[in-house]
Amino acid sequence: MNGNGLRPDAGEIHLYYADLRYYRCKKPEILLSPDEAARADRYRFEADTLRYVRARCLLREVLSVYQNCTPEEVIFEYSKRGKPFLKGEPSRGVQFNLSHSGDMAALAVSCGRSVGIDIEKVRNDRGESDSPLRFFSEAESAAIRNSRGRAKAELFFRIWTRKEALLKATGEGIGGLPGSPDILKKDEFSLNGTVWHVYDLNISPGYRAALATEGSGSMVRIERFLLDRSGTAFPPDRERMR
Repeated sequence: MNGNGLRPDAGEIHLYYADLRYYRCKKPEILLSPDEAARADRYRFEADTLRYVRARCLLREVLSVYQNCTPEEVIFEYSKRGKPFLKGEPSRGVQFNLSHSGDMAALAVSCGRSVGIDIEKVRNDRGESDSPLRFFSEAESAAIRNSRGRAKAELFFRIWTRKEALLKATGEGIGGLPGSPDILKKDEFSLNGTVWHVYDLNISPGYRAALATEGSGSMVRIERFLLDRSGTAFPPDRERMR
């Protein structure tokens, strides 16, 4: 393993996403670490185990390109709050974040700036529960209660993914946003002296996703890599996110 792997340019985020029904990896039992294998065994349903294993293999295969090593040589370490990082990377080196829900997985990779990503399959029943609303601002909660049907669920998951992406980028838990800021009214936030920018992502029908990055969003460019049914990445689609 060495530092001669792929590196995103300054202000650039590499975004990978895949339908886990079609993603394939060779010999997952070799790629996964003991703690990853143990977590896979704790899932109740086989379909959930398979999605988790494929998402972790995807993560390892992608990150191995950045660390110039084999997927099984990628070693994860964790902060006190559980945020993962790559062993051997400098503090301002390659940063990453993974999320998966339903059949979709999304992975963000950057260099020199912290990132957080969240994807959620939109479910109509989740928007009906008041329990998660304690994490929302009064304006957000009111907007959800005043919505109906599919629009209510879409709004709930738009707010949820934006908050979750921001908290994953900062390394805090879901209760880590001081004062429950209204995350729908603006895209840029200052938390503990650091500026963070949040983006909505259009990844797949039936899903909501969001990306959060450290620093101002004016110079961020997203490189999208969509994995096809053979597990091969299409050439990236380039777009500037503002």
